Amino acid sequence: MSDSFDIFNLGVEDVETHQPERTSTNEVYKPTADDGKDGTYKALIRFVPNPENPRKSLVQKYVHWLTNSSGDGKLVDSPQTIGEHCPIADVFWKLRKSDSAVDRKASEKLKRRQQYYSLIKIIKDPQNPEMEGTYKVFKFGYKIKEKIDSELKPDFGEPTQVFDLFEGKNFELVITRQGEYNNYDKSKFSSNTAAILMGDAPAERTKETMGAIKEELENAPSLAQYDYKAWDEDTRAFVNNVLRMYLNPGDDIAAVTSAPKSAPAPKAKVTETATAGSAAPTKAETPESKVTTDDDLDSFLDDLNI
Repeated sequence: MSDSFDIFNLGVEDVETHQPERTSTNEVYKPTADDGKDGTYKALIRFVPNPENPRKSLVQKYVHWLTNSSGDGKLVDSPQTIGEHCPIADVFWKLRKSDSAVDRKASEKLKRRQQYYSLIKIIKDPQNPEMEGTYKVFKFGYKIKEKIDSELKPDFGEPTQVFDLFEGKNFELVITRQGEYNNYDKSKFSSNTAAILMGDAPAERTKETMGAIKEELENAPSLAQYDYKAWDEDTRAFVNNVLRMYLNPGDDIAAVTSAPKSAPAPKAKVTETATAGSAAPTKAETPESKVTTDDDLDSFLDDLNI
């Protein structure tokens, strides 16, 4: 745990919101509209700081869902997450800019998307009351990320550091069904700031209470395993086999850089003003490059238990 950062005194700029091996699903909170009453899932949750690295209380990465010729699927982290070259993006744009309608349609299978992970405490969950008071890893998409950004940098009024344990806000999670997919439009942060609940009462800023909170957080699931992972030999082989399905015989597949850089390249950041269908250009992208941030894909991957 970092000793240079105080989780009890977070400023608005103290959490990097632009910056995860497969794990046991019981530590990941992935409710769906179908799990709720009459097709609506409601819960009250609280975003909390990452005790291992509070500045990285919100983990972001780009991913690709790839399927090989045998029908086996794999979720692959994109090296563009850390500003490195991604051969999947190369093939995507080769297909997307093709004169062939077949190629352009095939490019859809290589789109990248954004995933976000944060640590939360479940305050109320009528559908799963046994989860109340527990800490989980919350996987969410760009729509909820936008709501976090709106609190950190509102158009009007004072900003709120939603990860603050005493001056943050609870999040009213409402998931409805829109067509075949989950919709989060009705979800919102509570109007007023409040301290995190400890038992049935708001936490007080005392030495004893802060010690109890730190102990709870130290026993919470780790966010580190959801961060970007460089490709190993098996992943590179899988990616190359998939990409060959979309290339002509004799085409070269770009070499994959497996070692991550020590720090993300400046242009790899997602701007605060990015919209739900776009991201800031990176060195590995053309200016018109877009990232799939649709929460519809969250529903698709949830069905695959990813």
